[in-house]
Amino acid sequence: MNPSVSLIALLALAAALAGCEREVQSLEWYKANDAERMEVIRECKANPDKLNRTENCINAKKANREILNAGR
Repeated sequence: MNPSVSLIALLALAAALAGCEREVQSLEWYKANDAERMEVIRECKANPDKLNRTENCINAKKANREILNAGR
């Protein structure tokens, strides 16, 4: 991917995160919504100091762990 495209995408994501709060979703909701779960996990990894302790990060990561453990 072109570095300038990556930078633009990163800036757009940062602007979106700065401009609004995501509605808190439950553990069960994240289990049922794969794309959104993975998006939240990516956001949490991109900004761990700010987001890792939020309910959404906690719920998304826990849902992901439970899904992965169930597959074993």
